[in-house]
Amino acid sequence: MSTPKKIVQPKDLPVRKSHSQVVTVTGGTLVFIAGMTSRSEVDASPVHPGDMRAQLRQCCENIGRALRAVGGDYADVVKTTTFTTDVEEYHRVSDERAKYFQSALPTSALIGVVRLAHPNLMVEIEAMAVIPTERFKPQE
Repeated sequence: MSTPKKIVQPKDLPVRKSHSQVVTVTGGTLVFIAGMTSRSEVDASPVHPGDMRAQLRQCCENIGRALRAVGGDYADVVKTTTFTTDVEEYHRVSDERAKYFQSALPTSALIGVVRLAHPNLMVEIEAMAVIPTERFKPQE
């Protein structure tokens, strides 16, 4: 099974441990995942108020649920955009994100914001993935 995702490391840009500089895609199904926050998978209520690490973990778990629903996994993600109300705290706990995105890292952006949709939310991550055709599970 071939992956439509290829990591490109330009020789004149530094290697980053947290993300890839360039990702190309040659085929597969493009999937857009809405901004995931630390909301319960049961009733969508915010969970882990005041705990950035736990909120980041919940965001990543929710992204995983979305990916599995269409036959994907974390390795299929080509781009993430992270919004946080505390950039410094995010950097202190970003090793939590690394547990989910371990190889073939997606491109990534981190944006500091004043507030998210609920006052208890500290981090939100949206993602784009490309699922290989043979694994993609269309939903009806």
